[in-house]
Amino acid sequence: MKKCIFYTYAYNAEKTIARAIESVIAQTDQNWVWYLLDNASTDGTGEIIKQYASKDSRIIALRNKQNHVHEKGHSWTEIIENYDESDYFCFLDADDEYKTNFLTNMERFISNHNLDVAACGHDFIDETTKDLIAVRRLGQNLILDTPEMFNTYFTDYHQFMRTVWCKLYKVSVLRRFNFSRIPSLHYGADTLFTIENFRNASRVGILADSLHKYYMNPHSSSHQLDASRITCDRILDDTARAFLIEKCGAISLQNEQFLHVVYYNGIYDTIGVILKETLTQYAKLQSLYDVLTHKKTKELFQQIAFPDEELDLLRTPVINWLVGQKKYQAFNSAEMTVEILMAIYPHLSQFIKKETLKYLLLEIPDMIPYVLRKDYNSMIERFQSWYKTRNVDDPSLTEMEIIAYLAVKPDDQLLLLFLDIKKKRPLSSKKLNIDSQIANLLTKYPLLQNISDDLVAIFSNTVCWIMKGDLNRAFDEFISTSQNTEIPDAEAYILLGQNLSAAVKNL
Repeated sequence: MKKCIFYTYAYNAEKTIARAIESVIAQTDQNWVWYLLDNASTDGTGEIIKQYASKDSRIIALRNKQNHVHEKGHSWTEIIENYDESDYFCFLDADDEYKTNFLTNMERFISNHNLDVAACGHDFIDETTKDLIAVRRLGQNLILDTPEMFNTYFTDYHQFMRTVWCKLYKVSVLRRFNFSRIPSLHYGADTLFTIENFRNASRVGILADSLHKYYMNPHSSSHQLDASRITCDRILDDTARAFLIEKCGAISLQNEQFLHVVYYNGIYDTIGVILKETLTQYAKLQSLYDVLTHKKTKELFQQIAFPDEELDLLRTPVINWLVGQKKYQAFNSAEMTVEILMAIYPHLSQFIKKETLKYLLLEIPDMIPYVLRKDYNSMIERFQSWYKTRNVDDPSLTEMEIIAYLAVKPDDQLLLLFLDIKKKRPLSSKKLNIDSQIANLLTKYPLLQNISDDLVAIFSNTVCWIMKGDLNRAFDEFISTSQNTEIPDAEAYILLGQNLSAAVKNL
């Protein structure tokens, strides 16, 4: 008769371990054995395990001298050598529990469909309130036994590859486990383990029932930053892709898009952990830089199909933190911040140079949100207030101001900006060829053909009214300005006056 081998790591779990133990003892199928490993706990976990083991011979108490350093015979790989290939193996965390019919229903399911691995759904429980938060389960049973099935239903069963628990594994499958394909991780290790077993299984089934209670604890390892947390999202993505290629032969467009969503959710959680972690500002910035400038993340933000509103859920807390920093010059991190912004807002490269963005970050940090949102009107207002108190002639900054004007302002206001640049910012005027830009702007208006730069400056009000289409007002301004004004280009002046007068008469 097939036996189920339960296995649990327990570290400082004195508050929850009894709950887990009682859930297995209460199983309607009693044909099991349980290896309960005290992972060098410093609380009463070990004593609780010993007490239960003394009352039930099926509970085998184990203890490591150091946390995560296995004594000989304590690892699951060694334990399964003592059992038949047709027996089942099952993990249970020390703070969770199985419903009483878990083993009965799962063994029936795995036997009826000749499965190598069987999974089921679970309840999400708030550890503090014990309230039910959500249930993860399929609407109907799912059997995966061909490349087509593993490909077509990947988006359905992927969620059940994230945890080691909620499953029965045949010992025969576990013995084919290839550790050389599994990177060393703490966070994400469950998913790597399960993917490897799904890869080695010929037949996998998902039972459409919730038979496990997963207690959510804000202090669990999934909410903490460890050495491998930042790289694990990439490793998990690579592993899932390798699984699909080996199991199905290729990655379909549907699964490609789904993997982008999975990766997005992963880095979203990781960034949340980074921002909440107690780190120096520079260490946080380094971590954010590592996550957000990686090529996988850049590809994610370049996806046209990915809605901006979802990307903003990730961007917003990052931007709020970045803009809130006051020590960019002190710890020389503006360059990293610029790279982060360019990575998560791909459109910036078409709009602003890196050195300009760095300048804004250091000198006008409150401008950054306007730039990211393409809020051109607010950008222009901020530029205007900033130039009132500073005499700065920076061509890259001026270029960005011109881009903002081009986006939202009419030609007459753009012209006034050009004239102001010519007068007050000679370096920008020369480098950005403002004279040429003025000439190109004037070609849009027949009345302003061949007008000289000097006349444009003198008769700027006239030119602006022509651009706005009010020729009567333009003519009045022309006459008014002509009085007591030295005209540098008489021929062009006369031509402008004649053309404008004729245009007004024809109205």
